[in-house]
Amino acid sequence: MLSAALALVGALALAVPLSGSAATPTPSPSPSPDLPVTVEITEVAPSVLRPGEDLLVRATLRNDGDEVVERPAAALRINRFRPVSRAELDTWASAGTTGLSGTRRDVTAQAGSPLPPGASVPVDLVIPAAQIRLRDGADTWGPRGLVVEALDGSRRVGVERTFLLWLPSDDVPQTSLSVLVPAVGPPSAPADGGTSPSAATVAGLDELTRAGGRLRELSAAVAVSPQIGVAVDPALIAAASAGTPSTRDWAADLTDELREHDVVALPWSDPDLAAAAHAGRPDLVRLASERSAEVGIPGLSVSSGLLWAPGAGLPDQTTAGVTSEVGADGIVLPPATRDESDDDEDTPGAAQRVQTTGGPVTAYAPDATLTSLFTSAPGDESGTTATTVQRALAELAVVTRETEADQPHLLIAPARGWHPDVPTVAALTTAFADAPWVRLRPAATLLGATAPDTRGTLPTDAVNPDELAPSSVRALAEARERAVAFAGVTSEPDVLLDGVDNQVLAPLSVAWRVAPAGRDALVSSAVADIDARTTGLGIAPVSDLVVTAANSPLWIVVRNELTVPATVLLAVTPRKACLEVGEIEPVVVDAQSETSVRVPLQARANCSVVVTAELTATDGLPVSPAVRFTAQVAPTIESIGTIVVGVLLAIGLVLGIVRTVRRGQSARRGARTEAEAGTSTSLPVLGGTAPDDDTAEQETR
Repeated sequence: MLSAALALVGALALAVPLSGSAATPTPSPSPSPDLPVTVEITEVAPSVLRPGEDLLVRATLRNDGDEVVERPAAALRINRFRPVSRAELDTWASAGTTGLSGTRRDVTAQAGSPLPPGASVPVDLVIPAAQIRLRDGADTWGPRGLVVEALDGSRRVGVERTFLLWLPSDDVPQTSLSVLVPAVGPPSAPADGGTSPSAATVAGLDELTRAGGRLRELSAAVAVSPQIGVAVDPALIAAASAGTPSTRDWAADLTDELREHDVVALPWSDPDLAAAAHAGRPDLVRLASERSAEVGIPGLSVSSGLLWAPGAGLPDQTTAGVTSEVGADGIVLPPATRDESDDDEDTPGAAQRVQTTGGPVTAYAPDATLTSLFTSAPGDESGTTATTVQRALAELAVVTRETEADQPHLLIAPARGWHPDVPTVAALTTAFADAPWVRLRPAATLLGATAPDTRGTLPTDAVNPDELAPSSVRALAEARERAVAFAGVTSEPDVLLDGVDNQVLAPLSVAWRVAPAGRDALVSSAVADIDARTTGLGIAPVSDLVVTAANSPLWIVVRNELTVPATVLLAVTPRKACLEVGEIEPVVVDAQSETSVRVPLQARANCSVVVTAELTATDGLPVSPAVRFTAQVAPTIESIGTIVVGVLLAIGLVLGIVRTVRRGQSARRGARTEAEAGTSTSLPVLGGTAPDDDTAEQETR
């Protein structure tokens, strides 16, 4: 049943992203649905336009309508008014066919022959430097709106918007920008007692690490620039390293590449912080963090102490509070769009202090628009690679111009399920590195900065229905506690606990949110397997007994079927006070053997009492099944016997004395006694002799 569920999960893991961004992707220039021709801008050159340079815009016109475009052509328009806010950028980008009255067609190019339905044609539009007509003052730099129109003669049949970046001087402020991407796996499960990945896990990783797979594309995207930081789940690398040739090669290649990057280790198996927090078990997150710090990533020196919030929405204060409860340095939040009321405010930096139930913590809020553009791919709502680059540079230019000093440090952080488009990542990182107003910086400069002054807010309560149920989280935690307590009675606890942490943490992974049925089956399997480790110690059956002495021993046999020695306490508990048990020394039992233990019993009164015997750890936790037997306690039998023997001895003594006295009162002794009256006599009965007795007479006597 579990293997079938995990196989299904493996298929789901390939089809369903682990989580999405909280930000709705900002629409990039796109054709109006009422116009039949789609315009795709494929190049804006130069990306950053300086005085004296011609502007080249290449585009493709595709007829998606039902009628022939008889006289296809394209026109290029420049909006020479600089947007002063990010809201104005968004308004221009999403305006469609409106708002063009303030511009004019700077250049027009004919496309040639008619364009039938389904056909496409490329066009080049060039505006000579002399016709750019943008002011070249130092303060005029920044984005300008750019529009490519598709025409049928003079009639507009399509439109796409983008931006040009005007830069009269390179002497401009800089906004710091860091990129941090998560490297986490699909839903996974351990096998062989938690020491290796299951077959379904290996199969899922094999698919994802092949050419075109999400993880293979992720490693290719990371390799684009050493400035891209990576937050890695060490459990992913461990599972891939123990899998197929494809997964092993991928793990080795990624590890080699990461030597050139800032790398931070996420907690083992990327646990669902919300599930742990809402179940009141942040200790499981601490366990995952400690395991990552202990195991790490072989061949790499990585930092730790960073948590990554689960889901697409902002975590609540309880979830974020786990950060301080486990001693982590900070938490990465999902990208979230800004409130409309904040449009007039300057863009805040990524690092901020947020209040949680565990006190204030440092949180890192990715920029929603920049992250959306970074994670876009050609053909989706974000348009082409060219328009994505221009929009990103325009956003950063407006942010940089918001203030002349104290520019914010922004963050791009995709969601866990990001399937990168490597050309887009390469184009953006190159543009960021080349733009004078952007400073692409390693992630460590952001994560290692001092506590920020910016304040952020989190919801008071937010529970995602896809979280692992609190009861399941507690069941996993309690099963581990039982196993740890049980292992404490052995001299080699690590042998019994090998793989337990993997089994506990696997179903807690955020990745399992896409497959709750398989996750529930994994929880049940993990708890059952962990509890099975707590067997092997026991007590041989004890027969009912009769206790007639006030103090008497009971021998109990303790058995150890484990492969390691164990030291346990034998707890023998009568249910009535008529029988008491003396002190029992700790019992040491060799591996796969048994030993007899002497239990001192003290009978206090006559009774019939049920006695329970079990083995416990030093903290009193039972480590064996209980054994029950009945004791018939009758200490009066011993007392009565003592009295009877005493009486019989007393009677014998009295009879002996009487007999002796009677023998001393014979007739001859009486006559002699009379004749010897008045003389000193030694009484034979007391051991003396008469002075006149001769030897013969004494012998006769």
